[in-house]
Amino acid sequence: MTTITLTRETLRNHSLQARPGLMGTIKGYFARSNAERQLRQLDDRLLADIGLKRHDISRAVWGR
Repeated sequence: MTTITLTRETLRNHSLQARPGLMGTIKGYFARSNAERQLRQLDDRLLADIGLKRHDISRAVWGR
């Protein structure tokens, strides 16, 4: 079973803090990239269990 530790709420709450600067931006990029990679490794049934479809992964992680 895959555990994803970075959630949308975590990212939202983090963005409410002071501007993270360059290192914070870089860390955020890698954290989101890792979360997207982990989600893409899940099968469609597991994605449906958490309310996602494969084409929604990028939008859920990056907010686009």
